[in-house]
Amino acid sequence: MINIEYNQIVSVSRLAEDTNDREKYSSHLTGVRASIQPLDDTFNEDITGSMGKDRLMFCAVQDIKEGDRVTFSSKVYRVVAFENFNDFQRQEQHMEILIREYIE
Repeated sequence: MINIEYNQIVSVSRLAEDTNDREKYSSHLTGVRASIQPLDDTFNEDITGSMGKDRLMFCAVQDIKEGDRVTFSSKVYRVVAFENFNDFQRQEQHMEILIREYIE
């Protein structure tokens, strides 16, 4: 069971719809059990020229989308990509979410 590995608690915020030309994120999900694994040890440049470190987050299927922000241990990550997986043999579903910590 993959969910026994969810030993971290994260919160998710989403861009508010009434932003008036400013980025404003509001709380979307709290208390999400997850497991975050490092993919990069150092900051790397992405396709848009931004510098960041990638992580892979595993969690139960949630309402998490690209562009959302994930907060864990006072670090903020942006959701870059996600995919839902079904394990029909174990009757489990989970998400694998690529999150990125950007240099401020």
